[in-house]
Amino acid sequence: MPRGRSRKARDAARAKTFSLIRIAAVTIAAALVLILGGLELISSGKLNSFTSRLRGPGDLAGIATELTRAIDGELVKLGVSGATSEREDREDGRYTWTHVEKKGRIPHDISIYECNLAITRAVREAGGRVIRGADEGPDHRELRTLVMWIGYGDIETHRLTLKESATPDGGGGRAAATPSPRIAIVIDDFGHSGSETVMGIIDLDFPITISVLPLCPHTTEIAHAAHRAGKEVIVHIPMQPRGYPEVDPGEGALLKDHTREQLVRRIDAALADVPHAMGANNHMGSAFTSQHIPMRVVMRKLRDAGLYFLDSMTTPESVGVAEAKRAGIPTTRNRMFIDSPVDEQGRMDVESQLAELVAIARKRGEAVGLGHPHPETLRALRKVLPELESEGIDLVFVSELVK
Repeated sequence: MPRGRSRKARDAARAKTFSLIRIAAVTIAAALVLILGGLELISSGKLNSFTSRLRGPGDLAGIATELTRAIDGELVKLGVSGATSEREDREDGRYTWTHVEKKGRIPHDISIYECNLAITRAVREAGGRVIRGADEGPDHRELRTLVMWIGYGDIETHRLTLKESATPDGGGGRAAATPSPRIAIVIDDFGHSGSETVMGIIDLDFPITISVLPLCPHTTEIAHAAHRAGKEVIVHIPMQPRGYPEVDPGEGALLKDHTREQLVRRIDAALADVPHAMGANNHMGSAFTSQHIPMRVVMRKLRDAGLYFLDSMTTPESVGVAEAKRAGIPTTRNRMFIDSPVDEQGRMDVESQLAELVAIARKRGEAVGLGHPHPETLRALRKVLPELESEGIDLVFVSELVK
């Protein structure tokens, strides 16, 4: 009997030891998962965002600004036209922020469902939420209206009122059918340097449109080099952004409070400084391009010079396409920026954004995408452009898309 009890005791001890080992192994594995996950959060920049949401919107004004950027970007991609906005400073005892109310027209070939889904996704990715949404109407013309209340937590920072369009408006409709979707890639901000990246983009064996800033150290050199390489050259005219003068658009910028004579002198100087130009687009300009009268002066000068206008769409409130059509000059608009930062560290995912541009082109028949002379942009273009051609995408200059 004593031996039997001893054997049972030993078996029980062994079982207990094995159980403790299993528990320890599971605990160590869980700890490793937490550590690795924490390292990933830190390296990806998501930890600060996550902890800030736990603490609440310590900088609601900053969050509202980021939501404005995300909403504006999505409205541009969707092709929302006739956009207007009203801004109002608000506070509730805890926070101070600027409330933005935006109105616009949904293109005739985009459903309210698609519009709602796209904006909701962009708002969530920016750290906000859609507090409430409503599908109102139809009105006497059988048109419906999407209303969205957007914010952080229970605080409303934005209200969108987007109405369906009855017919194609020329700026947001589906392009005429073509044998294959057409895409024009524009690279902005040339002129500051003749770097390896700059020359690498110019040397790409694809129809890239090169947008050159006037009055920069390498303006003339880059314009000549791009022309020799068979690229299309346009003038990247600096215009006043929101946040000016803290946000500097550069030398020779067009400002909202300039007189007609001042605008004419600056436009003439910009156009004269960039040889071989076939068109022009705006550099920055989120404040200037929403103003009808100053943009009317720009369009008349472009018409006199025989140039087309590409609206960079740095704001969905731009009147560039409308004023270009009013002046009778060929025009089109940017659909998206292909190298916008995707996180707080400024990292880019150009390949994914090019894929999004392709999706827009497949849906609408054509699309313009704007980028910048970054090494990441050059690497993505070298990889993706040959693939697009093999997939039946027709790569073209902007001059082939203006109407």
